[in-house]
Amino acid sequence: MDSVISRSRWILVILIGAMCLCGVRLVQLQIIEGPVLAAQGQRVRTSSTAVAAARGSITDATGVVLANSIQTYDIAVNQVNIRSYVHYDDEGNEVGRGPAEAAHQLAPLLGVDEAELGGMMLGESTYEYIKRNVDAVTYREIRKLDIYGIEWESVFEREYPNGNVAAPVIGTVNAEGQGSSGMEAQFDQLLTGTPGAQAFEIAPNGAVMPGGKRTTVEPKNGGSVELTIHADLQHQVQDLLDARVAKHQADWGTVVIEDVATGHILVIADSNSKEPDNAHPQKVHAVQDTFEPGSVGKLITVGAALNQGTITPTSVFQVPYSLNLPDAGGPITDFHQHGGESLTATGVLAESSNTGTVLIGQTMTDDQRYSMMRAFGFGQETGIELPGESAGLLRSSDDWKGRDRYVTMFGQAYAITAVQEASALATIANGGVRIMPHIVKSWTNADGTVEVPEGTQPVQVLEATTASQLLTMMESVVEDDLGTAAASKVPGYRVAVKTGTAETIIDGLSGLVSTTAGIVPVDAPRLAIAVVLYNPRVASVSSESSAPLFGDIARSAVGNLGIPASSGSATLYPTTP
Repeated sequence: MDSVISRSRWILVILIGAMCLCGVRLVQLQIIEGPVLAAQGQRVRTSSTAVAAARGSITDATGVVLANSIQTYDIAVNQVNIRSYVHYDDEGNEVGRGPAEAAHQLAPLLGVDEAELGGMMLGESTYEYIKRNVDAVTYREIRKLDIYGIEWESVFEREYPNGNVAAPVIGTVNAEGQGSSGMEAQFDQLLTGTPGAQAFEIAPNGAVMPGGKRTTVEPKNGGSVELTIHADLQHQVQDLLDARVAKHQADWGTVVIEDVATGHILVIADSNSKEPDNAHPQKVHAVQDTFEPGSVGKLITVGAALNQGTITPTSVFQVPYSLNLPDAGGPITDFHQHGGESLTATGVLAESSNTGTVLIGQTMTDDQRYSMMRAFGFGQETGIELPGESAGLLRSSDDWKGRDRYVTMFGQAYAITAVQEASALATIANGGVRIMPHIVKSWTNADGTVEVPEGTQPVQVLEATTASQLLTMMESVVEDDLGTAAASKVPGYRVAVKTGTAETIIDGLSGLVSTTAGIVPVDAPRLAIAVVLYNPRVASVSSESSAPLFGDIARSAVGNLGIPASSGSATLYPTTP
């Protein structure tokens, strides 16, 4: 009897102990670990997808859209669910079923091979893309088919409504939606929106549960950027540039037009621009490539001498065809042969005499000339809002040895960009005051606030009187019989111009750079224009290539922008005594 009671007590103890353990475990599961386990279960049966945000737009100064995001749709298949799909006609008769029937219906809409599409629907994935960036019309047709197992998500595709207009400047976006060149890269953080999120409960087979819990975080679209360029004028200039590059068989060409008073870049055109394509990013030659300015550089030498008071526009020089200087490593000659000439400083500039410019340059120290070149911005970045800007190449005057000391007087042995050249001309036109160039007018943040680039302090490079004298001297380059830029004339407008042709080495072979830079109109300066043709092979000198292109561009610009004609003709300085 005692043994029976003893066993019963042990059984009771064991049962009580087991019940206690179950109770403890129940408390642990429901109270202690309950919230964690519930969250884990929710995650297991919850599917989350990102909701795309629109990338911000890029526009020109007048609001013309240059880059925009349009809504498209990525179409996907649930390879598990598609097996259960049955297609019935309007009378309820079965037409077909499974991946084969779905592929038969979708292939014409998606523009893909039916067999290939059917193969994409086979497998165990619950979400496999079958076509990306489908337009809204096609998406609605797919929705009408109501195919079980076909799913979609809204995305945004980058669109460039104006094709190749300013394409290198606008830049490109990669497959991940990140800016990879140009303004798209420079302002990527601003333009990129913040994706939203959508979460919903799913069944074990991956299907969305009707009435299941859904949560959504709305996306925030990216900000926008407004450029200073004018799309219509940009388009006109690109066409003119392309025609000239082809005519003169140049490697490439670039044109920059800057608003004198504001520093705004109205045009920055590169030859043979193509519509933005991430697989083929395009160089912005105007800020990334450098060249010797050739005789355009004479403006800096003459301007410095005027500013130092070592010459006047009518100072007379006896100009030989050739100068034999002991430390020049050989004679310095003019482009064309001539006997000794008596020219004023204006005549030296108009005729573009190398030897005459050396005589002017010798009225100053090397340091004075170097300081003026730096003041004009040579050898340093302009800070324009584009990636990859080159500072150019300008060695200190202490490093000018032998021939370099002289050829720097007429635009050789240093290199600049087209933007630097346009900026230098704008400085002369702006009463000698240098304003840093900008290509961004403003930007709008995602929250709607508008900002403008911080302006830098203007720099007085030339005295106002000096700048005015130099402008008038440059008019003789166009109007005087000695001038090299008669082809740059703009009927009804006073134009100040300087041409330049510089020898260079390209892939081990001799080549040329033809450049013409100038201001229009002189009496009320509005535009500074820099034109560069790199390595023209036919009619290559600037008077026959870049100078007439300058004239074509200037005529288009004054008409497009509605710039009033000059009120009178210039009173020019004499070019000879």
